[in-house]
Parts: sequence; C-alpha cells; structure tokens
Amino acid sequence: MTEVRGLKMEELAAYNKLSSICFTIPMKTEDLSPKEMPAEKLRQYRGCFAEDGTLLGGMILLDMDCRFEGHTCRFFGVGGVVTDPAERRRGAIRQIFEADLPRMYDEGFALSALYPFSHEFYRKFGYELGIMRHTMKCGPGCLRKDLYRAASIRRILPDEPDGGMKQVYECYIADKNLAILRTDEQWKDLRSGTPWENRKHSYVLYNDADEPIAYWIGTMAKENGGTLLTIDDLAYVSREGMEAVFAMLRSMNEVGTVKLVMPQDMPIRYLMADPYHVDEECICGGMVRIVNAEQVLGMLPAPAMAGSCTIEVSDDQIAANNGRFLIAGDGETLTASRTEKEPDLRCTINGLSALVISTMDFQECLDARLAELLQLNNRRFMAELFRARKQHLHNYF
Repeated sequence: MTEVRGLKMEELAAYNKLSSICFTIPMKTEDLSPKEMPAEKLRQYRGCFAEDGTLLGGMILLDMDCRFEGHTCRFFGVGGVVTDPAERRRGAIRQIFEADLPRMYDEGFALSALYPFSHEFYRKFGYELGIMRHTMKCGPGCLRKDLYRAASIRRILPDEPDGGMKQVYECYIADKNLAILRTDEQWKDLRSGTPWENRKHSYVLYNDADEPIAYWIGTMAKENGGTLLTIDDLAYVSREGMEAVFAMLRSMNEVGTVKLVMPQDMPIRYLMADPYHVDEECICGGMVRIVNAEQVLGMLPAPAMAGSCTIEVSDDQIAANNGRFLIAGDGETLTASRTEKEPDLRCTINGLSALVISTMDFQECLDARLAELLQLNNRRFMAELFRARKQHLHNYF
C-alpha cells in the first residue's frame, strides 16, 4: 500500500538523493539535508511512499501567480520529478498526479505547466504541448545601424535598486499569457552575480525623460575561441525600448555571438542588416494544462462577433472539469457556464488546454486531432474565440 503526501524536513535528504541520481548531479552528503526551510516552501514537495516509508518518487509543485488574458490567476509549475530507478513502473508519479491535481483544483489553481522529458508520458495526466521557443544567434555587428538608441544606460548591480526593471517587466507581461508575477526572491535570484565575478551583466535603458524603457540581463562565457552572451531575461515597454536593447548589443565588440529566446512579438529578421546573418531554431518547449476549465474559459476575451458554442470536455484526473460548457459572447463580454446542450466541439482536457493556451489557432488544433468538431453552425465563432495567443513563460522549474 502506498501513500501520497507532503514531505517532512527529515525526508528531504531522500528526495535530494533521488534528484542526484535522476538528474545525474553530484551532491555532497552534507548538502542532502537542509537545516531549515520555510513551511510554505516545504509544502510544495510531494512524494509517493511505500508502506515502510521508503520514498518511491516525488516532485515539486511550485505555487505561483501568472497572467492570463489580462487576469491574475493561480498557477503551479511541476518540477523536480524523480522516481527511484529500482522502483519504476509502480506508478509513483501517476499516483501523485491523481491525488494532487484534484487537490490543486480545490485550492483554486487555474493553470499548470511543466518541462517534460517525454511529451507522451505527461499527456496521460492532461498536459499538452503549448509552449514553443524560438532561439536566435547572431553576431552583434550584424544588427542594423539605424536602431533607436536609448538616451542613457545604467549598469545595475545586485545590491543596488533595480533601476526600474520591475516596472518595465510588469508593463511588458500585461498582455502575455503564462508570464509569472515574480516574487522578490525570484528577482533576487535572477539579478544575482556581477560582471567581474560571474560574467553576469544587467542594464536598464532610459529615454530622454529618464524613464525606463527596457532592460536586459545576460551571462557571458567563452565558446569556440570567442565570447558568447546569453540573454537570460529582457523586457521593454515599446518598440523603441526593444530596438534600444539591440542597438546596445550592437556596440558590444567584446562579444562574438549573442543568443536569446525571442519574444513572440520581436521581428528579429527586421532588426538585422541582412536576415541571412541570423541563426534561428524552434524548440518544442513546455507543456500546459488547464486545472479549472470553467474558470479559465470565463477569462477568455470576447470575440468581436456575437455568438456561442458548447464544448464537451473529459478529464481523467479532475472530475470537476468533466461536462459541457456553454460559452457565449455579445461582442464585448463573454460568459462560460455549465449546460446540457448538444456540443459543437468535443475534446479532452489536453485538447482544451491546446485550444485555450496554445500558440496554435483553432484550425491547427483540429488538424492535430486535439479536438473533434461535431457541428459546423458555430465554427466561425469558435475560430475567433480559440485564436493564437501571446505567451511568455521563460521561468524554468
């Protein structure tokens, strides 16, 4: 008989041992047992235990807030998923998900995401591909010469005021789904490190009125005889702010190559003197899951056209999500409610997550067989409702 529950302080060493084994990260014996941990952080550690108390597997359910269509909602990231190699195929991870997904629904969470080792494995728990990352590499000198330049630039060190970073970030994420509302601790971790000790660089850029319009944080490293600057984080409040970042990067002749994950609204090819001089790569990123279907559907913006549709949803883990939902809009407001009407569309929670959160549009979801269209009458309304959406989930967990 197994048991799913939160870990106790004295059980963290067992979890850390499994993490060391599963992620092949060496750990010193003295680092396995943390001396203390805040209660709100400890409660995020979940484990599946054998009858004799042996930890079979575990994960961390990271409690956060994120943006979704202009709303703030509760969000949890799934990280640190580990299973004892000697105990695999006993369903430890399945048992944690089946116990904790309904619990997270009851606690008011709306959305979840994870970075999978296997998409096929996590689809069993309602997660679906929903985050695509486009990375780019280019030489600074390949950027255009006529990009907008900031009036002033300031280096920001970890022990200094942030110079407006938070202000810029909060403006930047206002219309980007899944963007995390960072805590002070997350900002501290992101900003830690100096250019001379850790090759960590942080800059805020300002306009003529001395207002912050952009910032970037990056790390330099030697690569193939040159210097690679990896942008860890950037945000801007306007097109001018975005251009100002790249105008600054163009001037950094100590850098051989710049690498970053491109925001979805960044027209990188048009920032280049010649678009041949940028290397781009598309990576299948994280997976997303709707935790509370009715709540998330109710946060969607109303299409410009009036209309309605009924969606039938099935969820193997969260029974409260099963059923039919009537989504109706008058061109300005949208409502989502339970209904007994015949469905226009049928999907699993995986498919609904792809429809609502994904970078795909309605037709692409149908083509991928993530949803089944049952009636054509309300197709146009659904195509307007389930459109491609901006995302900004750059936090790893």
